[in-house]
Amino acid sequence: MAVVLLHTSGQKYTDSYPSIEWDVRNICDSLVRWAVPIFVMISGALFLDSKKKIKIEKLYSRNITRIILIFAFWSVIYAVYAGDDKGILFMFGRMIKGPFHFWFLKMIIGLYITVPIVRAITANKKLEQYFLCLSFLNAFLIPMIFPLMGYISDEAKEYAVNYYNEFGIKIASGYVGYFVLGHYLTSNVIKKTTKRVIYFLGILSVVAVCILTDFVSNRAGTPDMVFYDNVNVFTLFEATALFIFIKDIKIAPKYQPFIINSSKLSLGIYIVHPLVMVILLDLWKFDSAFLNPVYFIPIYALIIFLISYCVSYVLTRIPIIKKFML
Repeated sequence: MAVVLLHTSGQKYTDSYPSIEWDVRNICDSLVRWAVPIFVMISGALFLDSKKKIKIEKLYSRNITRIILIFAFWSVIYAVYAGDDKGILFMFGRMIKGPFHFWFLKMIIGLYITVPIVRAITANKKLEQYFLCLSFLNAFLIPMIFPLMGYISDEAKEYAVNYYNEFGIKIASGYVGYFVLGHYLTSNVIKKTTKRVIYFLGILSVVAVCILTDFVSNRAGTPDMVFYDNVNVFTLFEATALFIFIKDIKIAPKYQPFIINSSKLSLGIYIVHPLVMVILLDLWKFDSAFLNPVYFIPIYALIIFLISYCVSYVLTRIPIIKKFML
């Protein structure tokens, strides 16, 4: 649902600036920056669990191959729907690239490939903590300084980026950091005082992203999404706070079957929701002109989510398509 809200709030993000509608889109977007990192953290909690034995052959033959097949199948669907007005080669290129949201599938494949190495890191608690600290500095904190330097001088920004990149600390990247963090938070007890601090930073980060995005956009005279990045300290605090909060929630047994069955549809919802958005926009011209944007954007996101949920449910009942949905 958060990913759907993320994409619906960004659908006319640039075109609506400056306006009340853009302010609403900025607020909605700031509220759900944690969506993608949470997916990665959950994957880390599952794939890096030392109690589960994961063979490299199985990793490639089942997990990675499955994602590749899903990517290939749905890239064709999206490319065919978009048409080939620029020629067959352009359409083929679109299939190879995939729709805009499939960057996530490519990133997940990359994470799966690193699993055997990363499991060796998470098997040692001190090494895992060292990796998380390195990732925090290298991927989340220091890179945030560079865009801010651009407001002072483009030359200074370029010099700082190039100088820092020469250190070559690429192993501690942001998404691998989220991957390891998901395992760490799942396998360790977090003190209550620490939780309160993280909750405070998480809430503060939502407010900060919203206000800072408005500030830098006003300064530039155009929407500036520098603080929207999935890999920055604000998104990190948001995702960590929510992950810990939900981890501590005890689900009553009567709700568990619904949650489990719904979770099986989450990949399908992720795959089809942009197609649902495009169809609604193309066929019904369904946009913010229908309602006050304050109400329209969350209602629109809910409509997209429910339709995508139903489409995913139906497609998972079709044997031929099912393997490309689950």
